[in-house]
Amino acid sequence: MSQLDLFEDATRHDFDHDAFINLLLQESRVRYADVALAKLLNKQTIDDVFYLILLLLRAEQLQHSCLAFDDIDWQDPFAMQAHYQLGNAAPWQEQVHHKIWQKLAQHQAVGVDKPLTLFAQKLYLSRLANYEALLAERFIAMQKQPLVIDENHLIRLLGEYFPDNSNDTIDWQKVACAMAATRRFCVLTGGPGTGKTTTVTKLLAILQSLYIKAPLTIKLVAPTGKAAARLSESILGAKVKLGLESQLSELIPEQAQTIHRLLGVIPQSNQYRHNQHNPLHLDLLIIDEASMVDLSLLAKLVEALPAHARLIMLGDKDQLASVDTGSVLSDLCQELRMGVLPHYSQALCDSLNRLCFAQQPKLLGQESDFALSDNVAFLQHSHRFDSQSGIGQLALAVNTNDRKLLTQTLQKGFEDIAIHPLNNEQYQDLISRAAQHYSHYLTLMQGGAAAQDIHQAFLQYQLLAALREGPYGVEQLNKRIEQVLHARGLIQPFARHYAGQPIMVVENDYQLKLFNGDIGILLKDEHMQLKATFIDEQGNLRSFYPARLPRHENVYAMTIHKSQGSEFANTAMILPPIQRSSVGINRQLLYTGITRAKQYFELVAQEQVLLNAMARSVSRCSGLRERLMKN
Repeated sequence: MSQLDLFEDATRHDFDHDAFINLLLQESRVRYADVALAKLLNKQTIDDVFYLILLLLRAEQLQHSCLAFDDIDWQDPFAMQAHYQLGNAAPWQEQVHHKIWQKLAQHQAVGVDKPLTLFAQKLYLSRLANYEALLAERFIAMQKQPLVIDENHLIRLLGEYFPDNSNDTIDWQKVACAMAATRRFCVLTGGPGTGKTTTVTKLLAILQSLYIKAPLTIKLVAPTGKAAARLSESILGAKVKLGLESQLSELIPEQAQTIHRLLGVIPQSNQYRHNQHNPLHLDLLIIDEASMVDLSLLAKLVEALPAHARLIMLGDKDQLASVDTGSVLSDLCQELRMGVLPHYSQALCDSLNRLCFAQQPKLLGQESDFALSDNVAFLQHSHRFDSQSGIGQLALAVNTNDRKLLTQTLQKGFEDIAIHPLNNEQYQDLISRAAQHYSHYLTLMQGGAAAQDIHQAFLQYQLLAALREGPYGVEQLNKRIEQVLHARGLIQPFARHYAGQPIMVVENDYQLKLFNGDIGILLKDEHMQLKATFIDEQGNLRSFYPARLPRHENVYAMTIHKSQGSEFANTAMILPPIQRSSVGINRQLLYTGITRAKQYFELVAQEQVLLNAMARSVSRCSGLRERLMKN
C-alpha cells in the first residue's frame, strides 16, 4: 500500500460526478482541457484531488497565480449552488479540507520538479510558483546589494531639483527621488497627476550628475506600444520643462520601447533573445505602467537583468491588474493607504531626513513585516486633479468607496465631469456625442492632413465600456457609431476595411511588431492604396496592407481593460443597467476608466450600478507577498 492510499478519499460516493462535471463544462466554470489535464495529473481518478486541480485551473483562468485553501468555499467551491439540482453543490464531504491538504502534500504530481507545488497553504502550477520565487529572490538580492553614493553631492542635487518649500508638508517626489537614488530596486506608485514621470526625469538627471564621469546606460520600457509612446512624450516634456543643460539632457533617454521589443521576441516561441544567459546591456531599467505587467513577463524581464542593474517600477497601484496572471504591483504596494504615512524603518527615515530635510525629523520610523517596505515610494499629491477637479474628486470617491464624497462631487456641478442616468434618450445622445467627437479626425482625413495629425486628433476622445457584448458593449457601440458617421457622410463602411476606420490589434504579431492593444487608422496613401497606419513608440509612422494585419477590431469604443496605459483629453464611459451588471464591474474598473480622462469625463450609468461597483473590490490570489515577508 502506498503512502497516498493511507488517506481516505473525501469525495462523496453518493454524488453523481459525471453529471456535475458536465454541468461545470456547460456553465463554463471549467474547460474541457482543464478536465483532461486534471485527470491526467490525477491518473484518471475522480476524487478530491481531481477537484482541487480543477479549482486551481479555474483560478489561473481568472488570472490568480495560485489557489488559496482559505479562500475555497467548501460548501459550493465552483459557485454552482443555483444551477445544481442533484443536492449539495460540493463534491466532497463536510469538514474534509484538512484531509485533502494532507493527501495533496503526498500526491505524485506535487513537489520539486513536479507539475504542481504547495506553498503557504496555496496550490500552484509549478511554472507560476517558480516565477513568484524568482521575483522574490531577485528583489531581495537587489535590496541587499550596497550602492556607493556621494551623499553630500546627492543632498545638493536634491535641493536643486526640489527647492525647500519652507512649510511642514512632505515633498513626496523629493523623498521618492532620494529613495530611488540610494537603492537598486524601487517601486514608485501614485495616482494620475502625482508626477511619476516628472519625478523619474529629475531622478535620471540626478543620477547622471552623480555618475557624470561614467554615465549610466538607461532603458525605458512599458508593456504596450501606446504606453511606451506616452512615456516617451512625458519624459521629453519633463526634460524641456526642467531646462537641463544640453550635456546632461543628452544622457537622459526619451525614447521608450515595449518590454517585448527590449527582450527581443523569438517568433513562434515564448522565449526571448535576452535571458539569464544573455542579459540585457543596461545599468538602470525603468518600467512604466507596471500594474499592467503580468507575472510571467515581469519574471522573464527581471531574469534578463545583469547582476549590477538597478530597477525602478512605476505605476498606479489602484488600477486594474494585468490582463494575464498576477498582480505584482498591487502585491508590492498592499499596505499603502492615502493620507497614511508609509511604514519605513527608522534607518531609512534617518537617511531621508538627512538627505531631504536637513536633519529635521519629518519622517519617523514605523517597522513593517514586509521586507521591501523601504523600497516603495508613494506619491499622494495630484498636481492635475485637486479639490477643484471633478475628475479627481470622482476618482477619489470611487477609489475609497466614499458615498458621501460621491454625493458632494455630483452636487457641486464641476465643469470637467458630467454624470447622466442610463435611459434610451441618454444612450442615443451618447452615441451622437461620440460621433461628433470622431468627426474631427475624419474631417482632417478628408482634408488630406498628415497621418500623425489624424492620429493625434483621434486620440483626443475615447468611449469606454465595461462589457464586450450586448447593446452596452463595445461591439454594438462600435456599430451604432459607425452608422451615425456613415449617415453624416464621413465614412463608407461597405467593406471589411475602409478609409478612416480606427482599429485595435487584439493579438500579438511578433514579425510585424504589432501587439495586442496597438491602435491604428486605415488611410489612403499617395497612390490611393488603403493602408493601416500606426504610430510607434518613437513617433514613427508604420503602414501595412490590411490583409497582413493580425486579428483586430473597430475601436470607436473600447473596453476599459484595453484603455490601460492610455490617456485621452475627453473620455466617456457607459455602464450596463443593473440587470446586466456583473461581478466584473468593480471599483478598480471604474477608477481605471475615470482616470483615463485628462480634461473632461462623462459617465452614463444607473446610480445603483455605480454604487454597487464602488463597493465591490477585487484582488488576485498570490503568494508573492508571503515570500517577501521578513518572517
